[in-house]
Amino acid sequence: MSVRMMERCAKVCKPHPEEKGDHHPCMKGFSDMSDMFDVSRGYNVLDCDDKYIPDGLNLQFPGPLMSNKMQKDELIRFIQGKVQDCLLHLDEPQHQYSYFFWLIIERICNRNGRVTMAEVAPVLFNGYSLLRRTASKLGRVKNWENWCIPLARLLCSAAPEDELRKAVVKMGDDFASRGWIYAAHICYVLARMELGLRHQFQLIGCDGFNAPDRKSAKREAIERTEVYEYVLFLTSGSGQLAFQEFKFLHAYMLADAGLHVQALDYCENIAEMVIRCPRCVCGGTMKAAIELCETLLQEKKEKQPEWLLQFHQLLKFRSDISSSNSLEVSDLEFHPSHHDEFDSRYTMGEMLGKGGFGSVYAGVRKADGKKVAIKCVSKDLVTEFITIPGETHKLPLEMGLMEMVSRSRCDNVVELLEWFETALFFIMVLERPDPCMDLHQFKKLNNRRLPESVAREVMRQVIRAARHCVDLGVLHRDIKSTNILINPDTLEVKLIDFGCGDLLTDEPYTYYAGTPGYWPPEWALDRKYYGVPATIWSLGVVMFDLVCGNLPFVSDEELIKGLLKFAPDVSPGEALLLLTIASPPSAIRQYYRLK
Repeated sequence: MSVRMMERCAKVCKPHPEEKGDHHPCMKGFSDMSDMFDVSRGYNVLDCDDKYIPDGLNLQFPGPLMSNKMQKDELIRFIQGKVQDCLLHLDEPQHQYSYFFWLIIERICNRNGRVTMAEVAPVLFNGYSLLRRTASKLGRVKNWENWCIPLARLLCSAAPEDELRKAVVKMGDDFASRGWIYAAHICYVLARMELGLRHQFQLIGCDGFNAPDRKSAKREAIERTEVYEYVLFLTSGSGQLAFQEFKFLHAYMLADAGLHVQALDYCENIAEMVIRCPRCVCGGTMKAAIELCETLLQEKKEKQPEWLLQFHQLLKFRSDISSSNSLEVSDLEFHPSHHDEFDSRYTMGEMLGKGGFGSVYAGVRKADGKKVAIKCVSKDLVTEFITIPGETHKLPLEMGLMEMVSRSRCDNVVELLEWFETALFFIMVLERPDPCMDLHQFKKLNNRRLPESVAREVMRQVIRAARHCVDLGVLHRDIKSTNILINPDTLEVKLIDFGCGDLLTDEPYTYYAGTPGYWPPEWALDRKYYGVPATIWSLGVVMFDLVCGNLPFVSDEELIKGLLKFAPDVSPGEALLLLTIASPPSAIRQYYRLK
């Protein structure tokens, strides 16, 4: 790798400094990611004798785990190997903690994420018993008696799962305040907390951004965290935004170690995440990742793939954060005074949410007091435009699709009331149901599963919304529980967020912009799909999630095999319908066309 590349990676990102963690050798670390390449510390980790991939390493990590190439059986074997490796090194405090971590992860992965916290309690009790039996042989023991047993007892509580989760997080916060960082992380893992929600919860087993000094220890920390990202994916269907910077570091170090194919796979994985959520990495990381990809492709004498071209295109529309004079697009905010006509019609209230491509505010239409949602999207972040049928001018993709579905009213699709354009923003005024929550939140309030009678009523409306989109030539492409709003009092639902959509055609699509876990098997097999069958498939995934409490498939391997595991109390009729929807697109699934 070139010196220029090393210098570029040294400027990747400067996160917030973090406080001290556990005082074991793995935790001396760095104050932020840029320190990993800082020669002013008296050495450079890229030049020291410690190797990122030690010679003779026989535990091959099957990453990237968020790739469709990942084989779950290989991951399980890797985890089991880590458990055995920890057993051989129980004299080291770090391996004592890691032993518990890998035991828990093994249990969760073997059950495809469908494990309650109470079911993990025996893992802690058994691990504690083993450590106690071998305590006399250990040179050092690291506080495991003070955190393991209290945590195991808490997991045995009869409290509802949501209340128990809050209690486990609180215990983790208490452990963190004592400096027991790894013990705190085990609590956060059990509670399925997203990475980055605590400053000290960035890398599993490390305090904040304090990655280990040694390359091999750094690699192990990133591998632990990537496995946890996969665990969260089993239930959420998405990757962890806060982890992408570290994932790029891993890709760079793999390339430096000569593992160019795997490094390029990681870059593709990162690019796909950034394309969906552009603000999850800083501009410096994007530039460094693109340069690394280009270097690796030049060595292989291959042309740039489609995902890298899209990565380039996205970077062109972002501010350069390395320049102190530039303003981050995410820092720009729309003010009603920027547009007189808008200001005369609407009162803008509090921010409801902020995503990669804009902010959403509560609002009120002055003429009649109607509650609205106001979505403001920076022009610098809009990369796709379409010309909708019957028009000659181009519109931003999401705005154009919403124009199309709003031409004919549907009670189950959120309506675009009107839109405005300023020098810096596109502004969409949308209807705002009140009260409402997304279907994922509603499901959590009902112990993560809905009664079949409620699920039928919800699905009837979601299917009506999907049919409305298809009838008007729109492919939503991201129908999932978080993109469906529900009124908890009336059970009325509305489909939202057309940001991943496209114009519906009869030709196969060769690019997928939705959420992993919802794509159809034909995409996993052939990297192409047709709009209507893919929409029907996503409806089946939503229905399965509502009645069974989880996504039907957690990997492309399971998806291709097509083996559904129903909750024991699902009725035969519901099961038959789901099996029909899960049929190949060329067979029975086409029978259930939306129109």
